[in-house]
Amino acid sequence: MWMKFAQDRRLVQMMYKTYHVAQSIEEALSLLLKSVDRKVRFIAGGTDLMLQLRERIVEADMLVDISVIPEMKQISQDGSKISIGAVVSYSEMRQSDLLKKNGFLLVEASKLIGATQIQNMGTIGGNIGNASPAGDILPCLYALDAEIALQSADKKRSMPLRRFITGYRQLDLQPGELISGISFEALQPGMGSSFVKFGARQAQAISIVSVAAVLQVQAGKISRVAIALGSVAPTIVRSSSAEELLLSEQPSPDLFEKAGEAARDDISPIDDIRGSAAFRRYITQPLVSQALETAWRRTQKQI
Repeated sequence: MWMKFAQDRRLVQMMYKTYHVAQSIEEALSLLLKSVDRKVRFIAGGTDLMLQLRERIVEADMLVDISVIPEMKQISQDGSKISIGAVVSYSEMRQSDLLKKNGFLLVEASKLIGATQIQNMGTIGGNIGNASPAGDILPCLYALDAEIALQSADKKRSMPLRRFITGYRQLDLQPGELISGISFEALQPGMGSSFVKFGARQAQAISIVSVAAVLQVQAGKISRVAIALGSVAPTIVRSSSAEELLLSEQPSPDLFEKAGEAARDDISPIDDIRGSAAFRRYITQPLVSQALETAWRRTQKQI
């Protein structure tokens, strides 16, 4: 046991040299600027980063802990805009009354991410920064047309999340920037949302395919719809084919099944250890149909 402890300790020491806990965004960015000749990584929950460091997928001389920065730990509303700080955990999203009312699909996805320990540690900013198409929060944010908030020492900027994630684990993150938060428009009356996923088992599974849907019904017709799919391409996919088929139509289970069929035209899945491309294409149809039907039922409750 002692030898195992000593080996683990040496491994941790090899992963990085220094560790700082920043108390503000300004302090975190200052540490980054002062270390231009070093490999610096921001860390909050670390559920992805520590694994990547251990496997030498990424390298770091210094870790800057941003998990206690107050303005990055808040879920707030300003008018119709909902904002979530980058270090808000999945557990905090799951328990948020504001999100239960204005973005229920995020609550739903947060419940399905890993075990309780992962939900307590993992953060929305980490899920975005990891930029994996299997990240369960990402389809929800795409379906909500979310905007990413970025900050450097001399400026702030925002952009659609769909433009920020440029490829598989690739981001439009400029040198000296950090992800400070994410925002989206609150669900309006007549709107419903849903998140569903299919994994190798019922709980604590990485998605083979995931679907997020937002639906608005006015005067008996679909007036707004967004469908986002995960684990079916290098990045999250918005199904424009299914969305166009649904707009201005009267919602029904038959229509949602057709939308599921249409969604298959927008994906480019691959074979991997979790599932084949053929299976992903097959399971997309019923998952899209299920997500839409659930969102439709919820339009009466606005969740």
